[in-house]
Amino acid sequence: LWWTADFILASPVDLPSSEAQWIASEFNCACPEIDECVAAYCTPETPEACYSDITAENRAAAKRLGDLMGEMALDLMETVSGAPTETVSGVPLP
Repeated sequence: LWWTADFILASPVDLPSSEAQWIASEFNCACPEIDECVAAYCTPETPEACYSDITAENRAAAKRLGDLMGEMALDLMETVSGAPTETVSGVPLP
């Protein structure tokens, strides 16, 4: 599944960004709308849609996107925390 989170600014807009506080207001798996994964999106017309409905080519493309987003997220976490990514994620990296 591809999950997203919507964040809402909870602090006054005139605060420096280093002091801003954000609240995760919603988590869902429908918003990413990654075209390669549309075949697996359940709707009233396709209630049985599943991962295996995605072509091998589209699964590979979606994996490349997911890998890229994961790398970017880990880089961001490392930048923000100042700690090596292995420490932030708690998972040893290869």
